[in-house]
Amino acid sequence: MSKPMEHITSWDSRMNNFDFLRLALAILVIYSHAFPLGIGSELDEPFHRLTHGQVTGGAIAVNSFFIMSGFLIAASAQRSSGVRSFLRKRLARIYPAFIVSAILAFLIVVPYSAAHLPHSTFVGRLSDFVAQTLRLREFTYDSAFATNPYPGVINGSTWSVAYEFWCYIGVAILLINGILRQSKVVAVLFMASWMISIAFRIEGWILGGSVLGLVLGPPQFWARLLPLYLSGMVFYQYRHRIPLKGWLAAFSVLILVSASWLYAGWTIAFPFAGAYLLFWFAYSPSIRLHQTGRFGDFSYGTYLYAFPIEQMLMQHFGGHLRPTLLFLCATPLTLLCAAASWYGLERHFLQPARRKEVVAHTALESVSG
Repeated sequence: MSKPMEHITSWDSRMNNFDFLRLALAILVIYSHAFPLGIGSELDEPFHRLTHGQVTGGAIAVNSFFIMSGFLIAASAQRSSGVRSFLRKRLARIYPAFIVSAILAFLIVVPYSAAHLPHSTFVGRLSDFVAQTLRLREFTYDSAFATNPYPGVINGSTWSVAYEFWCYIGVAILLINGILRQSKVVAVLFMASWMISIAFRIEGWILGGSVLGLVLGPPQFWARLLPLYLSGMVFYQYRHRIPLKGWLAAFSVLILVSASWLYAGWTIAFPFAGAYLLFWFAYSPSIRLHQTGRFGDFSYGTYLYAFPIEQMLMQHFGGHLRPTLLFLCATPLTLLCAAASWYGLERHFLQPARRKEVVAHTALESVSG
């Protein structure tokens, strides 16, 4: 049976709203973080209250990033000419901006926040900085922003970046052994990870301390993030069989609202209903926001710089900024830093990789045709 042409056109269209979604979600992280950073608690954060403590706006944004990344990275991997090409693009996306943001935090935010670096020698501090940055983690420090409502943290957003990169490695492994093109196997992996995530949530398991956990991260974090990433990959694999309908999007909203009243409801529902909403919004022909990225992709820079900017604003104003005002002050400053990161750094690494991807994809189409 032939695939419905309207579904092919919708799901494969380059006229999508992913750029808008990524930037909007990065700004949502700024808003959500304004509550713990502004008043020391997320209990009054609107999404935390609406979902009865299950998620915050920041958590929704991170979860959405992983779903969209699973979808888009699966597409990128299958378009790539090989594993080396795929990993080259992923390195170019993650590392340059992360390294520069870490250097700026080390040189500017550490002295401004009066943070203490535990290593007494320059060599020790440099070694720790290099090692942790290569691991896509914050360098070691303590006592940062001691007088702020949320003390001790310079950049609380960077924790998810290492998990994102490990997902890239996982996709590369699936690409090497051919599993990436086996839709049923990917679906089984997703369902297994989804059931494990529910078990972690219901049982409240907190594991860690092993060597593997120190390298890859605590299992409870993977229990949250892996099913989201695999959800995006499954949506990509089965995209031509999934209709993009407004009534299904509305039904997904209803499911998530209902899940807010169910224990572990968002853990259960978001990989399905949340993912469907994201992709419906991204590809809906009636929502025309596909020109959002014409000036650049500022989402990654926004995500990297927002937290330290909010912390520095709180210290500058003596810890007396309400969340809404903190958000309004931090957002334009963050977007300026994100734009500088894009124009001064990120695009110079990404554009050559994207040109190579287009050439490789065109060559593969010619051979298959």
